[in-house]
Amino acid sequence: MSTTDLNALPMILVVDDSNFVRVLLRQFLEGEGYQVAEAKDGASALAQLQHQPFDLVILDIVMPGMDGKMVCARIQECIPEPPPVLVMTAMDYDEEVDQVYNAGAVDYVRKPLKWRVLRNRIRYILKAHRSSRELSILSKKYEMILDFAENGISGLDREGNISYINQAGQRLLGYRAEEALGKNCREIFRIARSGSNSFNEDCCPFVNPEYKKAVVRFDEIRIERRDGTTFPADLRATPIIQDGQLTGGVVVFQDITERQKAAQIIRHMASHDALTNLPNRNFLLQRVPQAISLATRQSRRLFLLFIDLDRFKPINDQYGHSVGDIVLVQVGKRLSRTMRASDSVCRLGGDEFVVLLESAATLAGAIMVAERIIELLNEPIQIKDLSCSIGASIGIAVFPDDSEDTETLLRHADQAMYAAKKKGRNCWHLYGDQVKSQER
Repeated sequence: MSTTDLNALPMILVVDDSNFVRVLLRQFLEGEGYQVAEAKDGASALAQLQHQPFDLVILDIVMPGMDGKMVCARIQECIPEPPPVLVMTAMDYDEEVDQVYNAGAVDYVRKPLKWRVLRNRIRYILKAHRSSRELSILSKKYEMILDFAENGISGLDREGNISYINQAGQRLLGYRAEEALGKNCREIFRIARSGSNSFNEDCCPFVNPEYKKAVVRFDEIRIERRDGTTFPADLRATPIIQDGQLTGGVVVFQDITERQKAAQIIRHMASHDALTNLPNRNFLLQRVPQAISLATRQSRRLFLLFIDLDRFKPINDQYGHSVGDIVLVQVGKRLSRTMRASDSVCRLGGDEFVVLLESAATLAGAIMVAERIIELLNEPIQIKDLSCSIGASIGIAVFPDDSEDTETLLRHADQAMYAAKKKGRNCWHLYGDQVKSQER
């Protein structure tokens, strides 16, 4: 087992100024199945450690020039992944033992060496070092996996301080790892709930003793980056509980900008006509009840204009649906330009359109709008060399005079439109007049 290959035979460096001791140790260690290298002083030992990985250093504490304590300290300072150091000493002073441990040694044995004791010490140290190496390799593999994750991932200690943050988290928050590590999570994760401008929401309340230690979910929040800009996000904070005690936590978060855009597109597609991009029947059935509620509170009328194009079918039959589609798009544009921002122009399908007229205060105003629509749609629609002439039959239903619910109001406007067709087309008809004529 070397520091580069866990399956190789362990490599041990023996450092002692006595050639006799080095020979004895080599014979013993090779007999135990280890690979052995030698160094007669601290300088040559450090040189070998710089160029070759070792699994253990057995080091005499008393040597001329650089003594064992100094060599041990230099190993900890200069070697990136220092191997464990087992010190040999003939001294029996507590102070000397403390100095050995303070210099970085993991254990010591006394001279003259007892081979059985040495054998077991070496086995224990190598086993512990191997476990530490395996754990380190596993940790690096997991860290590499986390660094390739698209979601931001951060680890916390029991105090709520940042102990780890992956590359995605650094990118999303605008912090380098060294800037975030050790900082409290509330300082790094500045979040605000939807509709709030206060970025003081506690992202990890479970670090407080009085809080129930449970997963915390934040949906569609905003997170403030290091530079003060913000982004929409989802965030989950999970406590790590061991033996009933909080030992840390994990924060997982993601930028949901694209998801929100996609959801917005889906909502738009569900409520708008694909050809004309006008609101569709779904939109109308949701919007009319809202308009009725507002009109009721304000004690005013509401007008629904049901529009069916005249002479549209011959255009489709003669020139094809591609030309018919262009005509429908142009009709939608003309209707939209005619209406005010408070009005809604919808395409129900085919050549049927509906205007929810909220800007007109009186029936006379609604009739003027209907007449204006008929006038606009009588103007020919030019498509390259074609001049397409259409018209419009319009039915008008009034809230609350004709109905007080959406479906009935729409049905009455439709019936009034068919009455306009019967009157000769290219005109409007009021549903209330139709009822009065039936009553007579």
